[in-house]
Amino acid sequence: METYYGRVRTPHDAIKLFEACRQGILPRVLRRLSEQERRRAIRPGSVFVWDEREAGMRRWTDGMPWSPSRVSGSFLTYRELEGKGRGEKAGGLIKQSFSITTSAGQHLHLISYYHHHARPQADLPLPLPLPTTDPRLKIRPALM
Repeated sequence: METYYGRVRTPHDAIKLFEACRQGILPRVLRRLSEQERRRAIRPGSVFVWDEREAGMRRWTDGMPWSPSRVSGSFLTYRELEGKGRGEKAGGLIKQSFSITTSAGQHLHLISYYHHHARPQADLPLPLPLPTTDPRLKIRPALM
């Protein structure tokens, strides 16, 4: 159900994913995820892209408690909380959001999840792929 598995670090990464969806290389989310789908689909590296009109949703809901948003460059960033109104969850996810409106009036949204590791550790999995360096996405974004 996810659009992409990787790490979105820059607006260029996000735009590359929007363009890959426009070209049919990657799938867009077409509806809200059920609770069961959320539990299975949301993991570090999950990226979801949708068009507001096509999916019939303006906001992403995942049923998880999040901190208030913080602006981090061009993204809104949220940190997973232990519970509603409680402290930050140790080892919790970070969620980032990016949205654009195209010249054709499409409202496109991207949500990505990842873990932040303050220092490299030998037992961590390999780094997540980046859309801008992923060989499967050798496309030139028309949206830029």
